[in-house]
Amino acid sequence: MATATATVSDEKRPATPATPATPPQAASKTNKNEGIDGDGDGGGDGGSGIGSGMASGSASCSDVEAADAAKSVFRNSLHELLFIAVVTSAQLITQANLGLTILPILTIARGLGVPDSDPGAQSWFIASYSCTVGAFVLITGRLGDLYGRRTLFLIGWAWLTVFTLASSFAKSAVVFDILRALAGIGPSILMPNAAALLAGAWPGAGKHDASRKALAFVVFGAIAPAGYVGGGAWGAAIVERGARWEWIFWSLTIATAALGAASAFLVPVALDTRHPGGFDFLGSVVGVAGLVLVFVSINGGPQFGWSTPYVPVLLVVGVLLLALFPTIERRAAHPILPMTIFASPVLVAVVISLGLGWMSFGMFQYYNPHFLMHLRHVSGLMTSLQLLPCALIGIVAAALAVYALPRVPAYIIFGASMFSFFIGQLLLSLTPVEQTYWAMTFPTTLLIGFGPDLSFATASLIASDKLPPEEQGVAGSFINTVVNYSVAMGLALAGNVESRVNGGGRDVLAGYRGAFYLGIGLAVMGMVMTAVFHKGMGRVGAH
Repeated sequence: MATATATVSDEKRPATPATPATPPQAASKTNKNEGIDGDGDGGGDGGSGIGSGMASGSASCSDVEAADAAKSVFRNSLHELLFIAVVTSAQLITQANLGLTILPILTIARGLGVPDSDPGAQSWFIASYSCTVGAFVLITGRLGDLYGRRTLFLIGWAWLTVFTLASSFAKSAVVFDILRALAGIGPSILMPNAAALLAGAWPGAGKHDASRKALAFVVFGAIAPAGYVGGGAWGAAIVERGARWEWIFWSLTIATAALGAASAFLVPVALDTRHPGGFDFLGSVVGVAGLVLVFVSINGGPQFGWSTPYVPVLLVVGVLLLALFPTIERRAAHPILPMTIFASPVLVAVVISLGLGWMSFGMFQYYNPHFLMHLRHVSGLMTSLQLLPCALIGIVAAALAVYALPRVPAYIIFGASMFSFFIGQLLLSLTPVEQTYWAMTFPTTLLIGFGPDLSFATASLIASDKLPPEEQGVAGSFINTVVNYSVAMGLALAGNVESRVNGGGRDVLAGYRGAFYLGIGLAVMGMVMTAVFHKGMGRVGAH
């Protein structure tokens, strides 16, 4: 569930939102003879420029719908629905990649020669993938602007297919980790360009375009938890039926190749728009390298030992590169991350809180299934079934975000998402091993499921509210980077805590509890940041 939903205000709709999940509302359009309100129904208030009669409004509505139909890039309604299905499948597959590795992780580890008692080595299987999804997503959105979003979308499927297939032939954990990291670049290409394709597919102001865009973005957000849970069931079913672990990735290769082929057929060429401009190669290399090196050093600390010279060296080099990055961006002609987006203290606080919350949630994604499988001895398939409420709540949360964000102050929803992360980790830390699922695990899964969609939607909406239109697209991509990279960093930090308190692997429960306590602390920090800066998180559109 590395990506959830976003909402964009009517007044400041970004040209290229990255991974938004709540649809941008139809913007008001007015010419000197008539006005059209946001929902495209031809209505409006007294000064809108609409005539005084109902017939005038009706005519306006008909004209708008006819104009939208005339410039549609789709052959018919079925083409539209299939387009939505294939583009939002990028979200499904991105999250499925996490689940199908986590739930059958012991079988994969044994196939690669990693002992059950080495959780540090096993965590690389997931964290390496999440790291590259987060680190590369910012620059791949910019590449889509330059070279065409449809083109990059197809490249993303091809890249993911190739390195998913390659992962299945790995004979050692190190090679597998490298290939999973390379595979993660595929979703980093897919996600921002999928969002841009959805945003540009229905540019009209009529009801049809508004409703289709709403449907597309709600599905895009709601499908994320279903991808994680479904992917877990997918991987667990394969190994529990006695098949080789490689079939997890062979089957995924077939699925991604099929989706790539379907995308080539269903994504209209007319959406392959390109925008002139340059690309910040130096900033891209420095920024991505800094993020990767910091992650590798922190995640590798427990396994390789912090006393090993290259571990702290990698950390120092990574930090220095990240410290150099703002200077490069200020001087770049076409920066991938303009430093002006950090001029708002409220937005900075939101980004920090978002990262803290998603680090906490990443620990839930990894450690809750381990708690169920390794301590309660629940099968992988049954674990995926016990996680099903999280997928269902994701749909509810996406719909709630659509309804509530235009009506309720953003700090209430954002604070509720941080509280959701907090209460989920708190319940996990208190859950006894010998207890029925329904007592605490079920409510934990329900409550924490609200956090991802609500937090991402609110953060994206606040970005759209605080920044000028020309900076909203890059801010959306940056928020996606924060979300996905935070999942990886959460696992890295939790692995360090776990290794320190589990008695050298003898007390597994103590290690898991340590990770849960860290998750609690991170979520509390997110709530505090939200409370301190809540005055800047008012109702969207209240200008």
